Amino acid sequence: GAYARIREQFGIPIGKFEGVQERLGRLAGIAYELEAARRLTCAGLDQGHAPAIVSAIVKSQATYRMRTAVDDAMDVHGGKAIIDGPLNYMGNVHRAVPIGITVEGANILTRSLIIFGQGAIRAHPHVLAEIAALQEPDEKVAHREFDRAFAAHIGHFIRSFGRSWVRSWSGARLAPAPQSGVNQHYFRQLSRYSAALAFTSEIAMLALGGQLKRRESISARLGDVLSELYLLSAVLKRYRDEGELKDDQPLVRWCCESGFARIEAALAGVFKNFPVRPLAWIACAFTLPLGVRRRGPVDATTQACADLLMQRGATRDRLTPGVYPGRDDDAIHRLERAFELVHLVAPLKRKMREAGHGDDRYAAAAAGVIAEGESQRLDEADNAVLAAIVVDSFTPEELVEFAPVKKRAAGGAR
Repeated sequence: GAYARIREQFGIPIGKFEGVQERLGRLAGIAYELEAARRLTCAGLDQGHAPAIVSAIVKSQATYRMRTAVDDAMDVHGGKAIIDGPLNYMGNVHRAVPIGITVEGANILTRSLIIFGQGAIRAHPHVLAEIAALQEPDEKVAHREFDRAFAAHIGHFIRSFGRSWVRSWSGARLAPAPQSGVNQHYFRQLSRYSAALAFTSEIAMLALGGQLKRRESISARLGDVLSELYLLSAVLKRYRDEGELKDDQPLVRWCCESGFARIEAALAGVFKNFPVRPLAWIACAFTLPLGVRRRGPVDATTQACADLLMQRGATRDRLTPGVYPGRDDDAIHRLERAFELVHLVAPLKRKMREAGHGDDRYAAAAAGVIAEGESQRLDEADNAVLAAIVVDSFTPEELVEFAPVKKRAAGGAR
């Protein structure tokens, strides 16, 4: 965001171009969402929980979103991010992305087998009891416990069907919400999609049984729905915990609209590829009666999120907690220094333009529009911007000095 504000093209910051705003808005939304998920997950750990499925969700979704965020940041920086050297603060981050996605459980495995494959059993109110009854050595006890669990499972299926039908066909208007206020409709949509996931999961287990875990693509899509529900719950909780700050509302709106679009796309993918077609039609009719309707956030929301990254203030600080600010004269320090100065001299540049002098500070000073000290501040800001956007360059001698030296076997010659 800072780079998009200080770097100008055609006389305006590149962050004002809608193509760049699309990347910046997504960066802001991802930052808000992942910090919300981190807080919620750590709160559960602090309370002594060991949330295996939640850990899998956060690990995989955070690293996938990290890859998107880093790619977006590379796009915004352009050539600044591809010239290797000490001033490139993006290069090593970009190279490190596959490490996070691969280690501590490869994301492909996590998404395809773990999140829904294990979550469907661990989170279901009756499946574990049915499995335990089947493993009971006493036949009488096994029959009794299984009948009890199976009857409860049938009741759960009927209730899931009813909830999904009512909430989906009413457009979530009849779905419950834990609070009123500006985000009430988002809570209702979460209730609707939760019911849709529950009903679709029941249909999948009914039709596929033990084959469900081996139908990895279907399991992965259902896991995507579960992941989005968790992340969006974290977003709404964070907004509420922080006092429902109006300035953060575009971020909540971006996260929810993006998440709802991904949920509907994942459900549609399940129905499109479900092997038992009549059940797929039934499930689709009672979860997505009008098809895929969510298309993600509108441009105005994305642009509002992008603006938050290019403005100094409390909202930007909330988006960047714990981010290393740089020190001495390193690249991040230069960037933040230029960002600060550009904001300080913005009123002076506005005054010059309104007086008809454009960016010609000398003409503006001669006409008395700006004072000598103000002209010096403009020079200081320009020098800071140049220092922040410049890329590394090395002489041939420096490249030889830092190049790896290979010793030959004979004589140790270079």
